[in-house]
Amino acid sequence: MKGLELSELFYFNVVKKLIEKHFPMLKNKYGAGLIGYGSDVLGNDDELSRDHEWGPRCHLWLLEEDYNKYGDEIDEMLKAELPLEYLGYKTRFVFNEEFQVLVTTDDKHNSIHHVAITTVERYLRIQYGINNRDYTTNQYYLNNLEWLCIPEQKLLELTRGKIFEDPIGEITKIRKDFSYYNEDIWKYKLLYCWKQLDDLALIPLCYKRNQIISGKIILTRIIENIIRLVYLYNKKYYPGYMKWFSYEFSKLPKLAASISTKLENSFMEEDITKIISVMESVFLELIEEHNRSEVTPYVELTNSKWTRGLVNISTSNVCKALEESITNELKELNLEGSCDQWITNSDILVWSEQFAKVKELYTNDNVCNRDGVGDRII
Repeated sequence: MKGLELSELFYFNVVKKLIEKHFPMLKNKYGAGLIGYGSDVLGNDDELSRDHEWGPRCHLWLLEEDYNKYGDEIDEMLKAELPLEYLGYKTRFVFNEEFQVLVTTDDKHNSIHHVAITTVERYLRIQYGINNRDYTTNQYYLNNLEWLCIPEQKLLELTRGKIFEDPIGEITKIRKDFSYYNEDIWKYKLLYCWKQLDDLALIPLCYKRNQIISGKIILTRIIENIIRLVYLYNKKYYPGYMKWFSYEFSKLPKLAASISTKLENSFMEEDITKIISVMESVFLELIEEHNRSEVTPYVELTNSKWTRGLVNISTSNVCKALEESITNELKELNLEGSCDQWITNSDILVWSEQFAKVKELYTNDNVCNRDGVGDRII
C-alpha cells in the first residue's frame, strides 16, 4: 500500500471519527490532507521508504480561532486515543538521534503521533516564510523577490500530495495560488539555466588537458541544468532531493522521453567528440521547445565564439532574448536566478528561517569601491 492511500484511510477511518466524537463543534471547520516532505507525498514510496518518516500520518488545518482554542486539546486526545497500529502499520514515532529522522515505535508514552495540527497561516509562515496576507481579500501573495527566495522543493511540498477534504477551502486555494511561477520569475529561472549551458566548451578543454574528472563534473552540472530547463518548460516544480530528481523528470510530458537516453549515455561515453555532439543535439531540442512555447520571439542558437573551436553552438542568442523579456526590477538584482539555482547547502534550502535571509543578497547595495587605478584588475 502506498503511504498516501494509507494516510487518507487513516484520516477518514480514525482521526476524523475521533474529532467528530470529541469535538463535534469543529464539523466542516477544518481541512485535512497530506502534503510536505516525503516520498509518499510524491507517490514514489516503496518498501525501502518505510524505515523512516513513513506511516499513517496527515495534516489538519484549523481556523485560527479554533486552533487557539482547541489545538492543544486535540493533540492530547490523539495521544491518548489513537490506536497503536492501523492496518498493521504503527502510528507512533520517536526521533532517532543518530540519523536525525522520525522512526516508528511501539512505545505509546514516550513517542508522538504524526498528525500535524496547525492553521494555514501558521503553516505558510513556518514552512515557507510567507507572511504577506491581504486580510480584506484573505489573499496570500509574494512579490518577485520573495518568489526567488523560496526553493522549488518547498513549493513542490506545498502543491503535491493530496487534500483529503477541505470544506472551508483555505488550503485548497493556497495550493492553487502557488501552483506555479508567474511569467517574470519563470523567464528569470530559464535565463539562469541557459547561461549555465554555455560552459559546454569547458568540457573538451578539460579532456584535452587530460582533466577527465573536471570534465565529468562540468558535464554533470550541465545535464542538471538541462533537466531543470525541462522542468521549467513543463511548468512543473522539481524535487530538491536528488534521489527523485531524475525519476520525476522521467514523468514529464515534454522533452524527457526524447532526451533522457542521450543524457544517460553521455555520462558513460568517453569519446569527447561524441559527448559534445550529443549535448548540442539536446540543446537544439531545448530551443525547439522554447520556440514552440513562444517564451520569446523566435530565436536560434548561434555559432559559438571564444571556445577555441571546441564546440559549435552557443546559447547567447536565447539568453539575450530572455534578458530582453524580463522586467527591469529583475534585471537590476545583484544575483541571477532563484536561490536554489545557486545554493547547494540543504540547511539553507529546507528551513524558512534560513532561505528568508537570502533576500538581502539580491538587493544589498553595500559594495566595495573599485575606483583605483588597478582595482578592477585585482
